Amino acid sequence: RTRERKSMKQKLLKAIFAVLLIANANAQVNSGSNGSDGAFNPLDSSYTVINMTDHPNGIYQYTSVNIPANAIVTFIPNANNTPVTWLVQSNVVINGTVDVSGQSANSSIGAIGGAGGGSGGNGGSFGTSGQGLGGGMFNNAGDGANASYGSAGQTNASSFPPGPTYGNIFLIPLLGGSGGGGSPWISAGGGGGGGAIEIAASGTILLGGSIIARGGQGSIGGGSHPHGGSGSGGGIRLIATKISGNGSLNATGGSDGGIDALIGGLGRVRLDAYDNEFAGGVSGQFTQGSQFIIIPLAGQLPQLTVTSVGGVPVSASPTGTLSTPDAVLSAQQNNPIPIVVSCANLPLNTQVTVSVKPANGAVVSATGYNNTGTLSSSTATISINIPRGGGIIFATAAN
Repeated sequence: RTRERKSMKQKLLKAIFAVLLIANANAQVNSGSNGSDGAFNPLDSSYTVINMTDHPNGIYQYTSVNIPANAIVTFIPNANNTPVTWLVQSNVVINGTVDVSGQSANSSIGAIGGAGGGSGGNGGSFGTSGQGLGGGMFNNAGDGANASYGSAGQTNASSFPPGPTYGNIFLIPLLGGSGGGGSPWISAGGGGGGGAIEIAASGTILLGGSIIARGGQGSIGGGSHPHGGSGSGGGIRLIATKISGNGSLNATGGSDGGIDALIGGLGRVRLDAYDNEFAGGVSGQFTQGSQFIIIPLAGQLPQLTVTSVGGVPVSASPTGTLSTPDAVLSAQQNNPIPIVVSCANLPLNTQVTVSVKPANGAVVSATGYNNTGTLSSSTATISINIPRGGGIIFATAAN
């Protein structure tokens, strides 16, 4: 009887295990496509330019996608300069090339970024900085600064630092690269930032070809004259029930080959699938996982809020200005001071950085993790040595 019970228990465990395996096998992504754009099937060896003017939000709703070998697909950005989003009801096969790269500069005019990417800054006496969150600054005394995104661009030969890094590992929201800065030389514009593309398929994505979101090179001007900065790589995100193939994903920054250190930062690449069998090459800041938010709805984007400083609640509508402080601490309060950060839609144990920019002096930072709560609502408590006097406190999540 004991042996019989043990046998029945083993069978029950095996049955439960089998059910779990079946449930996982049947898991499927829902791209949300309504199929209104039909099937996208460019011809073999064709060059297809998609003008995004008639899709002001950048979202295409396909039934299926099949890009054969030697076919090349590029894009003309719409007026809103949105990233490209392909929602596909069934399967995606890419054996050709899909390219959302930024352009390289060859004059004083900053080059155009790919769809969703920032343009490069203009060169000349009234030059400009590159567009985008990580745009390179205009340098009125030498080479324009390189742009950054997932990683920092290179400090150029004029010792001018690159723009700041930005974004997050999940590519939510979908962001493109940034443009390089212009230089005072009349023909030295900055390179454009790589664009951004998201492909979500309810079925499979087979990538045997390439998806490219490179940044553009800054203009080399003339000989020894100052050059424009290079754009950063863009963003590539694939979401599907299964991702496979041995193709390539390229989100590198623009480069002059290292001659004047005009190299833009890497872009971001993200793969989300229940079954990830991709065995190809990836160039960019790469992560993978099972995060199936495709187009975030209102309230789904990650959000950080500093809620208290040293136990003092922060105003519900902070001004962020020293003239009307949002929290006032006692002069008797000793360092380190705990700062509580409320996090929304941020995976647990994500690194959170709290920075204090005092009225005078350098920025002070400390890090911690949101290890209490859930994905939708969590908390990080970070202790930091705050300089005496007023200062502005802000929080960021790990890139």
